[in-house]
Amino acid sequence: MKHPIPIIALLLLLSSCTKQIEFDGEESDPMPVMVSYVEADSAFHVKMSLSRFFLSSGNFKYVNDASFRAEVNGTPSGMTFRRVGEGYYLSDGALHAGDTMTLHVSVPGHGDVTAGCRMPEVPVVTDVKATPKYAIDSEYWESYDYRYPPYTYTDVDFSFVLHEPAGRDNYYMLQAFVVDSATGERERVVLQVDDDVIYDVEVSEDIIDLGSGVDYSSGWQVLFSDDRIGGQRHTIKGTVQSVSFLSTGTVVLQICSVSRDTYLYLATLKAQQYSDGGITFIEEPVQIHTNVEGGIGILGAISPKYEELITISVQPFEYDEK
Repeated sequence: MKHPIPIIALLLLLSSCTKQIEFDGEESDPMPVMVSYVEADSAFHVKMSLSRFFLSSGNFKYVNDASFRAEVNGTPSGMTFRRVGEGYYLSDGALHAGDTMTLHVSVPGHGDVTAGCRMPEVPVVTDVKATPKYAIDSEYWESYDYRYPPYTYTDVDFSFVLHEPAGRDNYYMLQAFVVDSATGERERVVLQVDDDVIYDVEVSEDIIDLGSGVDYSSGWQVLFSDDRIGGQRHTIKGTVQSVSFLSTGTVVLQICSVSRDTYLYLATLKAQQYSDGGITFIEEPVQIHTNVEGGIGILGAISPKYEELITISVQPFEYDEK
């Protein structure tokens, strides 16, 4: 058996080296922050705020007096934006696949910020298949003598064929949702994709050098590029995990083409989250990707295709009177 003393000594050494160091530098000025995901054929939101110094404990300040100007396909657009919440603005127009937009935002006291995006083509998908693995959690409810229906929960295995266009770089994002049949409410759920082709580590690092410790194949969002499947048809398989219902709902898979900036922003954001949860004193910091000039943030472009995988209905459950 290995002796534990060297490990204990190392931990004591690391803890004894901990020292509080005062920051003597100047506090950076707040910068405008723009975050917007433009979904094809839909009105879109823009969130505007000001950055916060990394040592500050205060709340982020929202920008509620911003003014907007948009150019679509190189021409000034009459698109307007109205504030619908703290720092949130809603457009009155939509972009379509192939459109380009440059968005100028004036932030009083902080100058102007500019960002651009191009809407990707909607992904071409065929042969969508889904297989649920039902289970009913009735024992839990009976043990607590609740007079409610039990949960029905399941993993849903899925597959689809992606028709990958040739001649350009393409980036993709998968998300999954449960849509309640009675209320129409949509809840995001976790999914996992198993594919040795699109998640080849060496290829991934050619696109974005984040190391091999970040898993882009699972979570709320699954990200991948066309590095190894350009111009071909490729079957992608995965699982929507631990879907649960109290009534009836539909599992929906969202297959999105995304702009390169969107891909890099989401990828670096996930890499930062991995870094924060790891051994940060031996890890390189991750720089979050931005395409906003004069500030920071993202103007992302997303062209989604929605596929209803399966509708699940919870059967009435009869309890014994006690």
